Amino acid sequence: MRTPCVLALLASTALPVVAQQPTRTLSKPLAEYAEPFSQIAAVRELKDGRLLVVDSRDKLVQLVNLTANSATKVGREGSGPGEYGLPTQLFALPGDSSVIFDPLNQRYLMVHPDGKPGVSFRVGDEPSSAPRPQQGQRPEGGGQVMRIGGLGFGMPRASDARGRLYFEGGGISMGPNGPVTADTAPIVRYDRASKAVDTLAWVHLPKNNASVKSSGSGGNQRMEVRIGGRTPYPARDAWTVLPNGTLVIARVGDYHLDLVSPTRAVTRSAAVAFSAVKVGSAEKQEYRDQSKNAGGMSISRSEGGPGGSQTRASTAPPPFEEPAEWPSTKPPFNANGIFATPAGEIWIARNRTASDPIPTYDVFSAAGKLTGKVVLPKQTRVIGFGAGGTVYTIRVDDDDLQYLQRYRG
Repeated sequence: MRTPCVLALLASTALPVVAQQPTRTLSKPLAEYAEPFSQIAAVRELKDGRLLVVDSRDKLVQLVNLTANSATKVGREGSGPGEYGLPTQLFALPGDSSVIFDPLNQRYLMVHPDGKPGVSFRVGDEPSSAPRPQQGQRPEGGGQVMRIGGLGFGMPRASDARGRLYFEGGGISMGPNGPVTADTAPIVRYDRASKAVDTLAWVHLPKNNASVKSSGSGGNQRMEVRIGGRTPYPARDAWTVLPNGTLVIARVGDYHLDLVSPTRAVTRSAAVAFSAVKVGSAEKQEYRDQSKNAGGMSISRSEGGPGGSQTRASTAPPPFEEPAEWPSTKPPFNANGIFATPAGEIWIARNRTASDPIPTYDVFSAAGKLTGKVVLPKQTRVIGFGAGGTVYTIRVDDDDLQYLQRYRG
């Protein structure tokens, strides 16, 4: 049965928000962990204030006590019980439990509140079939809900207070001659309790957001999928999920928020005024420098051959390729810089000129209203939030080492 999608337009959507908003400055952290990380992919605050921290480049998960400046390793690298091959994401579940996304082993690893690893499971194996969009929902040129490294639904991006997981479908669709990149992708919700799977909305993707390479033939075939990292300053929608299950989509076209309720009712916020940042020679060099430590993920799967089927994954920066073309401007926000706080606020990182070293975040209420801005120190960015307004940031030093910090927001 087709589910209707209700659109409730706010009266203020006619004009962009231009009023001056209050600005908060985070200047001195409450604590900074002394040992550096290589690439902090995710943090999750537990009820006792300790942090689960995923370093995807070092393939390491730790339970960090910032107050005592100490850490304990969680699990270990491998493919057996309580092990992970490539930890890339970390999501909160009810009861202070957590789950680690491990694409190399094609599974998820539970972590108990005491930091001990638990059982592993595969989301893609649990439902009876892959989720399908509602009739008429899928836009022309839309990507598919696909399997990545054997994992159903695409890449996990968020969880809510009920433990439901949210995924972005693949930026690839199947054309008559094989896989092709898509310009939209579905946002999929998976309920671990009921096994229900549904598509909530679609997001716009940038050009060349994904690439597929195939080689070999017959019984010895190899396919490599790379997601992200192909377009300078990609103009794409960004999204996150509030604790109550509301999907928040920042639309890149005019910088407004779509708030999608758990029942798919959509509320559109007022557009946020912004001045487009031109991409000049300084911004091009900025992009080249940032690409040295860029994130992203590559997954390759070989079929047949002497070793049989093999899957490999990596978060190491790909070899840099000078872009064939550059955008004229940056999008208004960084699509990787959208966060939901435990209190229901939404933080979005604004793009800025190469000469501006000060990170700035727009802050929205749970209703989608712009309420203010937050300014961070140089070489710092947000990575997560905790109880009582706690903000966790990453400080990057001159050697590109990363330090985990705690602020009181």
